Order: sequence, then structure tokens, then C-alpha cells
Amino acid sequence: MGLFRNLGIGCFLVIFSFIAGTSYAQSTERVSYDRQLMARKPSTNDEVGLAFLKMANNFPDFNKVVELSDAYKALDPLAQKDFQAKMVSQYQASYLQFSPRKSDLIFRLNVQTMFQKNADGTGILKIKTIEDDPFYLPFFFGGYAIAMIPKDIEIFKELHLDPIETDIVYSRLALNGNATLLLQVYPVAADDEKPMTLDNIPQYPLLADIGYIGLVNKRAEQIWAWKNEKYTQKKTNLNALGGK
Repeated sequence: MGLFRNLGIGCFLVIFSFIAGTSYAQSTERVSYDRQLMARKPSTNDEVGLAFLKMANNFPDFNKVVELSDAYKALDPLAQKDFQAKMVSQYQASYLQFSPRKSDLIFRLNVQTMFQKNADGTGILKIKTIEDDPFYLPFFFGGYAIAMIPKDIEIFKELHLDPIETDIVYSRLALNGNATLLLQVYPVAADDEKPMTLDNIPQYPLLADIGYIGLVNKRAEQIWAWKNEKYTQKKTNLNALGGK
């Protein structure tokens, strides 16, 4: 438990300096279209909760975890026993199978963007949803209010695009700026002992590396994307254009 102490609780939310962050956002790679990733469904609340418990080295009484769930409470008492036995078995198996380097989480968020095309062919793309500091996704599992925090996501709130990237965004982004943010993360640490106060609510942090972050339109075309080579088996092709 309390794995953040091994990482340094004081630095786990520290992002790159302004200069480094600007360079990171400006040097985003044009990522090849990943049909398998695009087709994946978002991770469930249970999957996020189990990832949090595993990263916090917390093996709970899963009977109690099930009893706290809304699904269990909504059942007739006669059906609760069978449901509990089934879910406990599933939770235990999922917990044991979870691997930080291999087990990812997928999220899809409706976002509003602002796009500017400059006279020299370059562009600026702002993802307004990432303006919160820190940006997090809230979950509740096993009695824990969990804040899933994608590490360094603030770097991507303003993207400086080269002319090729600008043309791709211009041709695929909706006129009203609406898009779907597809986010793939890999949990790296969690703390089940010291909550953070976010939006006036004590929440336990689950910190995750970004494996992929991208914008997708209604036609499932990739508008813009960045992929973390740390979690990519094959090196990203820097010359590959994003899209179908």
C-alpha cells in the first residue's frame, strides 16, 4: 500500500517545465491509424477500480467489495448470493491477471476543441477539456473514490502543428470543433492511504502513463494523435500520416 511513497509523493503530479512541455507538444508524431485500438470499448468502472487496488498493493475482501456495489444492492436477496459468488471469482481472477506493463485502460471523452490555421500553413489546436489542473477522471469502487490522473496530459492542451498535421486537422475536424478524445493509459502508481482533495472531495489518486492520446471524428477518422514509444512494440513510423 502507499506506493506513491516509493515514487515521491511530492513529485508525482509535477509535469515538465514550460519549455519542455512546449517542445513535447510541438514535436508530436504523426501516428499511423490503429484500427484495433479505435474499435476497443472504454474500460469499465470495475476495471479502473481493480487497477487501482492492484497498483496500491491492496488485496481486499472482494465479498465486501461486491456488497458495496449498486448492482448487488439492487438485486433481490435471493439472487444476491449467486451474484456475489460470481463477481468475487471474476474480481479475483482479474486482479491476479492485471499487469502494469501489459494491462491498459481505455477512455473515450467528448471534447470541444479550438483550431487555428496560420498564414504560413502551420496551425494551433487547443483541447479545452484538458484545461483543468489537474485533469482527472473520477471513479468509485470498493468504497474508494478514485481519481485517475493521466501523467503530463496538460502538455497536450495546446498543440502546435506543422503544415502536414494542420492539413489533416483542417480536413477532418468538425466545423464546431467537437471530437472524441481517445485515451489509452497504463497505470503506474496508486495510493490508497492518503487521498487528495479534488473539487472539494477526498479522492485516492491512480497515476497512469499515456500510451496513446488522439482525437477522432464521427467517421472514426483520426484527426490528430500521439503515441508513447515506451508502450509500442514497433517503433512509430514518423512518416506515417494519421487517418484511415
